[in-house]
Amino acid sequence: MRIPRQMTVAALTGLSVLCGSVSQAATLSKLQSGGTLKLGFATNTPGLVMQDGSTITGFAVEFMDLVAKEMKLKDATWRKDATSDALLKNLNANNVDMIFDVKLPQILSDGEQIASLVCTGGVMFARPGGPTKEADLKDARIAISTDHPYFHYVRNLPFEKKINAAPNSDKALLDFLGGSADVLLLDRFDALKMYVKLGPKKLQVSPLLWSQPVYVVVKNGSDKALETAVNAAIKKLQANGTYERLSKKYFTQDVRCTS
Repeated sequence: MRIPRQMTVAALTGLSVLCGSVSQAATLSKLQSGGTLKLGFATNTPGLVMQDGSTITGFAVEFMDLVAKEMKLKDATWRKDATSDALLKNLNANNVDMIFDVKLPQILSDGEQIASLVCTGGVMFARPGGPTKEADLKDARIAISTDHPYFHYVRNLPFEKKINAAPNSDKALLDFLGGSADVLLLDRFDALKMYVKLGPKKLQVSPLLWSQPVYVVVKNGSDKALETAVNAAIKKLQANGTYERLSKKYFTQDVRCTS
């Protein structure tokens, strides 16, 4: 039976589109031949990754450049997008090879998480000698903003406490600094930003109350060799002390995931 020419052309076109979309996904060999790892982010996160004018700096920037070199690449470059949605669109349009952002959803359908680079989560910001663990919040005066993702967690803690609910994080900080709260609950990197400025004589930051990994994300269909190479590079840099050194340079503490 002879297949009509129109059907043949349509089938070949569809096959070429399918093959093209697969081939466009990031592979280790493709990155090594190009020499540069292109990364994107959307959220300015103090110390971690942020843009000031045309310059992008931070722990993730410096660390991922070292990861790229471990993967036999020349360097890593970064670009900033306005939103997480734009970030994912640029990933899937092959404008970047990988993305990394604290506000990316923990569950993704249009990207694949291949490595946890840091862990964020809730921490307690207190004066020296103040609360350092969840049990210490009993009977404490807790400042937190109602728009904070951890607000309901704190409100539902199964013991007596006084919550100073503020409309935003700036007001919650003022409540704490003004003395109307014993502890301020906030995100790890927000806390470390203030801690780096004010120092241990005035403030202390607790260990994570709970952790939330922040992942390096690639396009669906990227090869396993790439995932293996990224994780191997991260583990090597953690094992030889480079990760801890850079982490303490930017945050005064190690921000890796520990579980």
